[in-house]
Parts: sequence; C-alpha cells; structure tokens
Amino acid sequence: MKIDFSMQVLAQSMNLRLKKQAAIAGNIANADTPGYRPKAVSFEENLQRAVATHSATKISELDVKVEDVDDGIPRLDGNSVRLDKQMADLTENATLYQASAEFLKKKLGMIKKVLV
Repeated sequence: MKIDFSMQVLAQSMNLRLKKQAAIAGNIANADTPGYRPKAVSFEENLQRAVATHSATKISELDVKVEDVDDGIPRLDGNSVRLDKQMADLTENATLYQASAEFLKKKLGMIKKVLV
C-alpha cells in the first residue's frame, strides 16, 4: 500500500526524532563521564529540503547526522555536557515527536472514516 506524502514525512520525522532522543538520553547518562563530549543529532534542514522538493525517495533515504559538540566550556575532567541544555533539548524533541504522532493519528483517523 502506498501512503501519501504527508504520512511518509510524519513517519520519517518520528523515526529521526527517536534517534535524536536516544542521543540526548546518552548525553544525559554520560554527564559525569570524564572526557565525554555530547553528541548532537541534526536532520531538520535535510528534512525541510526533501519536503520542499516533494520527493518521497529523498524522505525515505534521510538519516541523522551525528557530531561531537561542546555544550559549553569543558570541565576540568574534559566533560562538556550541560544538563540544563540537554534537558531542554530532550523536552523540545519529545514535544515535537508527540505533535507528529498526534498529526499522524488524526490523518489515520480521517482515512479510517473514509473507508468505513
């Protein structure tokens, strides 16, 4: 079954947000690990470009870009995780994931009503 473009975008967005959530959770878990540098996950710009071209192929091929970053000045032990920033990122990502899930649920509900 072929799904429509908006459903494909929402589903892929949710998959990518799960990967971002895992990276943020890893950053939080390693907040006290000496020498740890937080991981930053990005995909939003590539997703926007794929949506702008309305390319289902580009959407399905999207993946996250993971980079080591510094949240701020590293501590003496070399760790640069800032828990306040990571918690804010976690909350923002979870909210966007939930919004995507709600939109997808409504879209599926509309399709179900049409079919029944």
